[in-house]
Amino acid sequence: MRRRIVLLVAAALVVSVVGAAPASADGHEGGGTYLALGDSVAAGTQQPAPFTDNSYANRLYRHLHNEYGFDNFVNLACPADDTVEMVSGIGGASPFGSLCYGPFAVLPPGGTSQLDAAVAYLASHPGEVELITITMGANDILACDANDPDVATCLATQLGQIGATLPVIIGTLQAAAPGVPIVAMNYYQPNLASWLIDPALAEAALAFTTPFNGTLEAVYGALGVPVADVETAFRTYNTNGTVPTNVRAVCKYTRMCEKQGSEFVFSDYDPVTPGPQTDIHPSNQGYKKIATTFAELIDGLGLLN
Repeated sequence: MRRRIVLLVAAALVVSVVGAAPASADGHEGGGTYLALGDSVAAGTQQPAPFTDNSYANRLYRHLHNEYGFDNFVNLACPADDTVEMVSGIGGASPFGSLCYGPFAVLPPGGTSQLDAAVAYLASHPGEVELITITMGANDILACDANDPDVATCLATQLGQIGATLPVIIGTLQAAAPGVPIVAMNYYQPNLASWLIDPALAEAALAFTTPFNGTLEAVYGALGVPVADVETAFRTYNTNGTVPTNVRAVCKYTRMCEKQGSEFVFSDYDPVTPGPQTDIHPSNQGYKKIATTFAELIDGLGLLN
């Protein structure tokens, strides 16, 4: 996700970053490779570190290793990539371009684009990759400001960008890895935490979520790509309770909130001051929940049997 990623990159230049490059376990000798692609959620971003080993992809790999004997994990995900940047490395909705690929890259690994890197890996390791996951589209939508009077036009434009570009990504991967299962996900809505400030802000956030996840599900469905239902796993539309269930869930599964006594409060983001910070990315519990959602879908569909 792109929000606050520019600050994150600046911080990454002056702090020690956990897992400071996309993960790759070399020495494949049979057993299966898992290739992870996507944005900061796939990269394991937790402020201020752009890459961590806490990602759902890292956790899912452990499941794949234990259950199916996978012995190799390659994560090419790049924080802040939108669909256009994933294809070309050049800015789509954002003028900055990809942080990891293309002419404006400031984070490793470099190269033309994330999609090109994936295709190159598949070409150089024929028959080794047995599963691909993708988490993509949030940064297309984060280009829209919910407070902008013309937000509906922006949202329509960005959904159109996803609808046009995501099939290019999936089609390219399917051509490069025929028969290899590709599994995607829909998204949670971190800004539900704004209910703690003003419930109307949470309602506005949900107004983004419905068409966004609906577009992702429609595109993936048309291309035969199963979708891990993270939206439901994070209780996104459950508004029961004095503090709504979806708000409590997003406070648990992201770092948007912190507890003061028995109550949740909205965290303040400051890249310099230590302590709890507002972070749209998953907490460790959130990454675990996403990994479990992927694993249950993969197992339930028998994709690797």
